[in-house]
Amino acid sequence: MTSYEEFAVAKKERKEKKDKKDKKRSKSAPKVEPVEIVEPDTDDDADTPAKKRKRDALPDEIEIDVDLPEPASKKAARKAKKAKLNPTPAAADGTEASTGAKPGVEIAEAGKRSEFGVWIGNLPWSATKDSLRKFLVENTEITSEQITRVHLPPPTKPVNPSWTTKPLNKGFAYVDFSTELAMYTAIALTETKMDGRALLIKNAKSFEGRPDKPKTEVEESGGRGKGAVKQAHPPNKRVFIGNLSFDVTKEDLQTHYTQVGDLEHIHMATFEDSGKCKGYAWVTFGDVEAATAAVNGFVYKTEAELSKNKKARDGSDDEDDLKKSNKKRKWFLNKFMGRELRCEFAEDATTRYNKRYGKEKEPDAVDGVNPDRWQNFSKGGGDRKSGKKEAREWKPREKVDPRTIKSGAAHTNAQRASHAIVESQGKKTTFE
Repeated sequence: MTSYEEFAVAKKERKEKKDKKDKKRSKSAPKVEPVEIVEPDTDDDADTPAKKRKRDALPDEIEIDVDLPEPASKKAARKAKKAKLNPTPAAADGTEASTGAKPGVEIAEAGKRSEFGVWIGNLPWSATKDSLRKFLVENTEITSEQITRVHLPPPTKPVNPSWTTKPLNKGFAYVDFSTELAMYTAIALTETKMDGRALLIKNAKSFEGRPDKPKTEVEESGGRGKGAVKQAHPPNKRVFIGNLSFDVTKEDLQTHYTQVGDLEHIHMATFEDSGKCKGYAWVTFGDVEAATAAVNGFVYKTEAELSKNKKARDGSDDEDDLKKSNKKRKWFLNKFMGRELRCEFAEDATTRYNKRYGKEKEPDAVDGVNPDRWQNFSKGGGDRKSGKKEAREWKPREKVDPRTIKSGAAHTNAQRASHAIVESQGKKTTFE
């Protein structure tokens, strides 16, 4: 049998196997009976309305009933919701206790804050409004009717999983009273223990003893906004600019910071091989105000100046833009070529010079000399200001007995010739 016949037989067998598999799949598949589509009778379905694909057009005029009451405002709705969440306590006879409000006042205004209120701190986690009200009534001569409001904020942070009990409050509460006498009676209850914790009670309008508010990022950075660097040097005309792109040039920096004020000098650190920026530079401004604006990252401009910049950039010539008001707006300079700049005051040139050449070093103490004149003397010789060394007194050398010199000492101290390769002089020496 040739190879061609073997190939044909193998192909035939594969085809038979495939046909058998298809027959098995068709037998195992569920049979789907054809569904007869019955057309609806027009006479029978005349009563049932057909489904509409399009919505009915709304009428042009909308009818409004003027006699209906006006809907409550958002503020009134919030007050009503607050009144439902803080219902008035029930009296002993089953009726609602008096809240100190006038009979004509709405329920929403019954929970309004009073002028006579106290702040209660160091509360136990198990304290509730009812238990706090009961504590005040039992330990003082205050009646339940004199307590007009109890505000006990619920906890907002997630509970620590290791705690066995769930806190029911934030640890403090505000309680209002109808009279001033009741308020001072509650304040006298301070340091009294409730469930083993000594309460701290004081006037709600008194802020004594409270810690200062934490400074915002803007206050800490001196108005420079988020991400500002803490200044290590006092304000001066020289500013360090960091996080620059490698493609920045001196001309780009000059164009960018000319908006702040006059520039005296720009020193940019560059690579020796390519000459590109290393990512930082020092800019010396004409005055300290311009340098401070550059460090803050913004400058104030009038709308007229902004419109001039827009005209120069876009080439537009709108008279309305030029007639803008003199209202000033912030123009931010803390970004350049898509990068957030790092700006801070650098060392002043005078300070840097004094540090480098020792002008700020304290002079050495000299006995018998006024401390103000110590800088004119030095132990090493010479004047610190002039930099000149004092002429030393010449002394003749003492005679040395050759017999005292150790053998080989003179040979050791003798000058030696250099063993380095001698540079070629262009002469060639040949030997026969």
